Amino acid sequence: MPIVLVHGVNNPKSPGYRAGVELTGRFLKQCFEGAAINGKSFGQVGEPEFPYWGDLATKFAWNMASLPKGSTQSLGAKEPEFRAFLATVKDALPAKAFGGEPLLALAKQDFGQAVELIASLAIEQASEEREAEVAEFAAATQAYAEDNAAPPWLQNLTTDDQLLGNLSLAVTRESVVQAQGLDDVINAVKTAATKLRGAATDLIGEAVDHAGDFASTKLVGWTRAPLNENLGRFFGDVFIYLDTRGNREAPGAIPNAVLAGYDKANTLAGEPFVVIGHSLGGVISFDLLSHYRPDLEVDLFVSVGSQVAHFEEMKLYHTSDESIGAPAKASTPANIKHWINLYDEVDIFSYSCAEIFDRVDVDEHYDTKTYVVKAHSEYFKQARFYKRLREYVDQLG
Repeated sequence: MPIVLVHGVNNPKSPGYRAGVELTGRFLKQCFEGAAINGKSFGQVGEPEFPYWGDLATKFAWNMASLPKGSTQSLGAKEPEFRAFLATVKDALPAKAFGGEPLLALAKQDFGQAVELIASLAIEQASEEREAEVAEFAAATQAYAEDNAAPPWLQNLTTDDQLLGNLSLAVTRESVVQAQGLDDVINAVKTAATKLRGAATDLIGEAVDHAGDFASTKLVGWTRAPLNENLGRFFGDVFIYLDTRGNREAPGAIPNAVLAGYDKANTLAGEPFVVIGHSLGGVISFDLLSHYRPDLEVDLFVSVGSQVAHFEEMKLYHTSDESIGAPAKASTPANIKHWINLYDEVDIFSYSCAEIFDRVDVDEHYDTKTYVVKAHSEYFKQARFYKRLREYVDQLG
């Protein structure tokens, strides 16, 4: 189908990769069904293309052993991703809420945010044989939360396990999700929730200061290891891409992989051609569309949590013009007919574009409601992101 999504950095085909692709594909089909862009309309939306270049990206000879391991990190050595969860909800919940059931505490404060977290945990814990079921569960639970912001059964619950059980019962009762295979999905999420609960319980004494509030400095320290790892992989992939991208006459391996995805997707005459780039995938897409394939008409370019404008400021594209700077703006490639750029201000890898390029239809903040370490990877897991995207698409006219 004429929709292609180019992924960003740090995207190995590890457990959860296919489940994430399944979920994103479901959401994209729903998002663009019946959409009209640049005078063209979608019919029945088929499967999007996901060109993969992660196997061509950075490899670390010592598995990132160069990252420092100081006392702050060793203080919270258990479950760094789950420890970091504390940082994202510390302003929404009192410290005492983490004494036993953090998922339930968050659900009673913000049911939608809790369900998004549960869906994300399900994707990350997905086994290869349950990827389709996990994607279906993640989509269905978010749809349920959108229709039931405060379900009546929630207030009487006392444990995270009860929350997960009632949530799975609710979506199967409405025949949104098939019960077969759901037990395995729920058990995987319960395992993840147990780790979260253990991290919260073990560290709560160290995370709270004398006034009973979360000690922000320690929370920041605890998130340093996963943040450093993400930064290391990001810069590594940037260096690899720039060093091996080649040029129009002789494209490198990564451009060739993505261009093949474009050509495969852009096959239905009369329907809009949409290119979505996440993170470095947005940079790669902009580079390819402006230099390698300026003949390829793109009805809509969507950059999400991306560095497109940042790279133009550094004049790193083949088409960058060193003579253009503030207050003038760089030219948006003529073959990009419409452009939507979305970013989360918490996501340190995301940038706005409207002050850099002369033609950006939408340049808006989207709140993933997560923390610095996690925000960059959450956009495409959240049903409300696609709802927001469709609103912007419909505004294009």
